[in-house]
Amino acid sequence: MLNWIKFLFLFLLTLGITITLIVFYQAEKPFAASSKVAEEAVLANNVLERVNKTNHFHGKTSWITVYGIDKKGHEKIIFVEEQTTKILKAVSIKDGITEQKAIANVKRDDDVQKILNASLGLENDTPFWEVGYLDSEDTLNYAYLNFTDGKRLKHITKL
Repeated sequence: MLNWIKFLFLFLLTLGITITLIVFYQAEKPFAASSKVAEEAVLANNVLERVNKTNHFHGKTSWITVYGIDKKGHEKIIFVEEQTTKILKAVSIKDGITEQKAIANVKRDDDVQKILNASLGLENDTPFWEVGYLDSEDTLNYAYLNFTDGKRLKHITKL
């Protein structure tokens, strides 16, 4: 009887892990596919020579932020509309603040307990850093900082 209990336990554990992995894989597939399409669009239009990474951002519209190197060897960030793969804007990394600098600005100005994420977005043709964090009361907050100078654009608190 003890062997049956062990077998049942191991079977259910294996089944649970397998189902979890399948669900996560299926959930990630659309993101991976749209990232690949955006990368191909940027490379096909000769905007970048090499792609380093991509991020998804969902604001008023959804787009993919593509990081890479152009033909001159400069690091660039390209904003690609997710649905149409239209290139919305290209900015040079050296023209703005880094992710670490954006996080440091938020930590300096706000009561930050834990940084959740920092991602580059685009709104009204202005690139910005969206920094999500928890404060000391464990409430969700978002700070939006201008990419070029790091100044606060807006702040959403106590979600």
